[in-house]
Amino acid sequence: MKIKNIYRLCGCLAIALSFSSCGDFLKESSPDLLIPQKVEEYQAVLVGEGYPNHFTDEADFIHLMTDDVEVSPTSDSRSSLWDGDDDYNLRQGKGAFTWAYDIEYYDVSYPSFYKDRYTNIMACNIIIEDADKITGEQEKVNSCVAQAYTLRALNYLWLVSTYAKPYNEQTAASDPGVIIRLKSQVVRDEPVRSTVKEVYDLINSDLDNALERFKNAAVSRNKYLVSERAAQILKSRVALYQGHWDDAIKYADLAAEGGYDLYNIGKMTKSELNYHSGSSASSFAFLDDTNNTEITFLFGGNEFNSNKFMSNILLLKDAMYTPSKTNENDLIHIYEPGDNRLYAFFMQSVDEGGEYSDRHMAPYKHYAFDIYSQAVRTAEALLNAAEAHVQKGTQADVQQAISLLNLLRSNRFAADSFKELTAADFASNEELLTFVRDERRRELCFEDIHRWADLKRYGMPRLVHAFYASKNATPETYVLEEGDQNYILEFPHEVLNYNTKIQPNTRRNLPSLAN
Repeated sequence: MKIKNIYRLCGCLAIALSFSSCGDFLKESSPDLLIPQKVEEYQAVLVGEGYPNHFTDEADFIHLMTDDVEVSPTSDSRSSLWDGDDDYNLRQGKGAFTWAYDIEYYDVSYPSFYKDRYTNIMACNIIIEDADKITGEQEKVNSCVAQAYTLRALNYLWLVSTYAKPYNEQTAASDPGVIIRLKSQVVRDEPVRSTVKEVYDLINSDLDNALERFKNAAVSRNKYLVSERAAQILKSRVALYQGHWDDAIKYADLAAEGGYDLYNIGKMTKSELNYHSGSSASSFAFLDDTNNTEITFLFGGNEFNSNKFMSNILLLKDAMYTPSKTNENDLIHIYEPGDNRLYAFFMQSVDEGGEYSDRHMAPYKHYAFDIYSQAVRTAEALLNAAEAHVQKGTQADVQQAISLLNLLRSNRFAADSFKELTAADFASNEELLTFVRDERRRELCFEDIHRWADLKRYGMPRLVHAFYASKNATPETYVLEEGDQNYILEFPHEVLNYNTKIQPNTRRNLPSLAN
């Protein structure tokens, strides 16, 4: 049996267990070989192995490296049956939070993010390789193949955003990127890293192929499947990362044809949006596929919390990871009065006076076991376009950027708090650019790996984290310097041990500083 078919067999058998209703979708072509033939069979392979179904759990450590997270040293007076769980999370997350030389030493799940990207890619490769062999209605075939191209592009974007330098037009052709695999065969080889430019060229080519296929594809309203609109938003994101401002605007505008369909949370009350301690959970979930019309693609699995390190606040009482709120420019403090995202995006406790408290917070854009925790949304397309317009810098572009910001904010602020922005509110284009990026931070917090990827493309600014080993302990201060090499993550141990030809990333030991 060919190794390629062994892979197909293993994948299809796994899918067969979870798609028992598919009937005879596995056909025997030899006594020891099972391969897909019909479009429904290939779609089943893609859904089971090509989609990032566990992304939330795999990528949660990346949030700890950003400026959106801190360790809260204070305790909650409430008792907990989970005493010690937070201590375990603190130890496990310390490597990422302190940008350690070897994050995997602290978190044994660290390799999953890397390995599962290639698992997803290999499944996409099966569909792309066999695109001309798939039987069934051509519109369904086009849809399946378009999904595979989109997902492969997304996985390579995650990889290059994590394990390589940010895209730089002058150096991308020589900067080491990640390994590119375009075949579904499992082979024993030692490939070298492609350049950052080569990886981005592949990502753009895949998205172009996806969009071409989507033109003549069956239309699905299933938000758990990538769509043409999602591919357009991703194309806009890639252009933004590359500094291709016209393309960032072009594809954001394509995604917005007919409107951005923004979810108006400004008309909702705090009580409707948030969790009340001491009462039943709110039924509201921002990433609800039924009510949130701006969602184009839901993914990542339905873990209970957006981040396992920042668990349900009601279960914790010792030092723990929380959204950053200590310093002036920390995440919680950049939300303005009347911004309902503060209540829609974060679980908060309520004090005895009935007021919401940010003393203990956890990210919560969903609050149900059946709500997926990651999304591609039209709000991102709007922000991609707004930033690109500011970067272009003409008077017309500046005005368009401000109009887009007003559209977003009018759907996020309570009506009595919303105030339209004007060009006079900004002393310079640089000030407006900072505001747009802050708006992006407020809107996309704890989704995907947006903040980490954004920090890298902003020039890898200096970050400071204070780590508390336990409740009220003396803090250990760690500094990630501007442009620091530790912004680039290292490949998992098993990858480096197996592939002696892969160029490792150079990281340094970051000692804690005296306070």
